[in-house]
Amino acid sequence: MKKNIFYTMLFALCALVMTSCDKKSEGLSRITYYPSITLNGDTYLIWEKGEAYVDPGYYSELNGEDVTSQVTVSGTVDINKSGVYTLTYTTVKNEDGFDASAKRTVVVLDSTSPIEGFYLNQASSDRNGTAYGRDIEVLVIDNGDGTVLFDDALGGWYAVRANNWAGYGANYKMAATVAVDDDGTLTLEDSHIPGWGDGLDSLEGTFDEATGTIKFVCVYAETLTFNETWIKE
Repeated sequence: MKKNIFYTMLFALCALVMTSCDKKSEGLSRITYYPSITLNGDTYLIWEKGEAYVDPGYYSELNGEDVTSQVTVSGTVDINKSGVYTLTYTTVKNEDGFDASAKRTVVVLDSTSPIEGFYLNQASSDRNGTAYGRDIEVLVIDNGDGTVLFDDALGGWYAVRANNWAGYGANYKMAATVAVDDDGTLTLEDSHIPGWGDGLDSLEGTFDEATGTIKFVCVYAETLTFNETWIKE
């Protein structure tokens, strides 16, 4: 008799727990659909200066529905000014407030400029003669005022070079504004490396238009001297 009473009580308790769980979970079991976005074409474009920019387009979907028309695009491309531009494409939010985004980089360049364009860092070395940077790509932008912008005057020393203490990424590129005289002489005007928050001590070199070659020596942190040779692609 006691045994039967025990099992009856156990059954009632289990039923109560199951009923309680059902009430708590009621209305909470559902599927969340997240928006997606796909960019047409390349995410890194080289665009000729002066040509009207035509975006390759994009496609966005939410729960099987085409919501491309609800995508917002932030950022602009100035086709009249050489430079690197970023466009950000953001989808509509779902019912939980989640959206998705994608980015496209557009590099506007003047193909007629003798100095502007992409270069390969061919023969760089530090003060000890240690070679580095072969075939690392660097970018030179003509500012149109007698100066150019080197996107990384260290030629990948911190940003790209792979060993146990470098290869830190784009935040460790040494952006440098360099004056270019009529005879091709290069002199430093300004520089900055975001990752460290400082700049070069000096930069001196030459640009040979006939061979598309930039050669210079720069000093960083007083003790680091870099000898670099860049060849235009």
